[in-house]
Amino acid sequence: MATPARRDGLVDQLRRLLKIAGARPGAWVTSTIVISLILAALDTLGVAAMVPLTQLIGGADTDTGALAVIADTFGTDERTALIPVVAALVAVLFVLKSLASIGFRWWLLGRTTRVSADSAAALLRGYVLAPYASHRTRRLREIYRSVNEAVSQSTSVLLATVSIGTDFFVLIALTAVLAVTSPFVTIITVLVFGIFVLGLQRLLRRRQVRLGEAAATVSLEVWQYLLPSLDGFREARLSSRGEDFVRGYRDARLRGARIGRDIGIISDIPRYSLEIGFVLAIAVISAYLFTTGTAAEALVVLGVFAAASLRALPTLTRMSSNVATLRTGQAGLRIFLEAADSLESEASHEEQPRDGTAYAGDLVIDDLSFSYPDADTPVLDGLSLRIPHHSTVAFVGSSGAGKSTLIDLVLGLLDPTRGSISCGGRSISDDRAAWYACLGVVPQDVFLFNETLATNVAFEIDRSRIDLARVRLALEMAKLDDTVAALPDGLDTVVGERGVRLSGGQRQRLGIARALYRSPDILVLDEATSALDNATEHEISETLASLGGTMTILIVAHRLSTIRHVDTIVFLKDGRIEAQGTFEEVRAASAEFAHLVELGKLD
Repeated sequence: MATPARRDGLVDQLRRLLKIAGARPGAWVTSTIVISLILAALDTLGVAAMVPLTQLIGGADTDTGALAVIADTFGTDERTALIPVVAALVAVLFVLKSLASIGFRWWLLGRTTRVSADSAAALLRGYVLAPYASHRTRRLREIYRSVNEAVSQSTSVLLATVSIGTDFFVLIALTAVLAVTSPFVTIITVLVFGIFVLGLQRLLRRRQVRLGEAAATVSLEVWQYLLPSLDGFREARLSSRGEDFVRGYRDARLRGARIGRDIGIISDIPRYSLEIGFVLAIAVISAYLFTTGTAAEALVVLGVFAAASLRALPTLTRMSSNVATLRTGQAGLRIFLEAADSLESEASHEEQPRDGTAYAGDLVIDDLSFSYPDADTPVLDGLSLRIPHHSTVAFVGSSGAGKSTLIDLVLGLLDPTRGSISCGGRSISDDRAAWYACLGVVPQDVFLFNETLATNVAFEIDRSRIDLARVRLALEMAKLDDTVAALPDGLDTVVGERGVRLSGGQRQRLGIARALYRSPDILVLDEATSALDNATEHEISETLASLGGTMTILIVAHRLSTIRHVDTIVFLKDGRIEAQGTFEEVRAASAEFAHLVELGKLD
């Protein structure tokens, strides 16, 4: 169940984002501010240098002020010599500022994209290491949205916020230069642009937030149609629902496109408004300057204003665009933080054993009961059982008897409501990673990569870590060695997404090989032979028989042939053990089991 989002402000939310990504918020922000101030200073120098340049062009006296310092520095008061020098200085300052801005942008994008990658990885780690019971309740499409779109929107909010802060420092610096040159022009400029920028942003705020929420909703709908159309390709084909999924996907993408269009238009409105504001400001300032002062004085102020506007207009436009990005992306930031909060409130699995002590010995189930949180009655109630070390035990019973739940408890994926499970006198919950290290599990539906046979048997992407000798041995034990030998590429044969290039029996035997590759002390087959043909199932049964005495084998199966020769059969009914013993002992003790045997099936 999702934890309600904390009502933090934007700054606190971004601080949490940086912490989740493993960054130090204080150092991250401080370094960004320092470089932003340096850029603002360069902008100030570039615009301030326009003052003496326009004064020289306007014929001002070179004996006073900044012009006197420049004349003394270069040893001449000739305007024809000073104007090119000062103009070159202005050009150099503007070039330096542009190069510095590009460098800062490259540096900032590198930092924020790293935050994006690290925060996505941190969220995925939380999902991967979350308790199995919690994982069962989550929707896959919501996980995909959180790890992908929500993370991207979160870091776009971070980048937009930092960019707004940087641009704000630049605007402050430009305003300071204008204020020194002409206080009245500064007031006019601030009023005109302030009205246009702040007024528009106030009008657009609610719309931008609503569009961000709508985009997040559409993103979820896109995954809702995409997953079943591809992951459920076979079922979609056989049920002729492919076009329905495509239609739903297209409708969701079209809604997303319309939302994207609206976001784009709203982001562009401030730019056109600022152009109008610039024209109005020029008109008002020109009228004032030429009616209250000389043409030379007006030229100086207009030159500085033009230089400042050259920097201010793109900066204001960028700020407005970033404000829109910030508002529309806050929905994604909220979704990301809600997911992070939910995962943070849960225990996290440790994948590394705490010590080198391996589990070994009898498996003891003592007074075991389990109830799902949303169920009124227990699935398992008061089970007690001792499974001798390296014996073979089969759990059978009708559907709903509790077999799969019992296996999940024995595997340590679920925690008992009451009772305990121990191996060799040690609770399996003492060190889950060490417990998992001794297990080899073959599920009914084996997950396969679109990779080579060797990669799938080892369940390892890094080929340098694959023990090919163990792979071959595992394939031989799973009766796949002849099949592999007949393939042109052998162990390098690519099996296709989810193993679509293999038969159902081959996929299942590949799962058995994967379990045996781990050299387990306990092998668990959860209806692992249900998809096999009779001949293959017989071969696997022979394999299991040959493994008997070398490892503890736990089997959940419906076929009589799979469990007929095991050491012990445990027959479950309504969450309890109704009978246990050899095949004949259980048949004699349980009328229901005897009836299933008579029918030739256990389901």
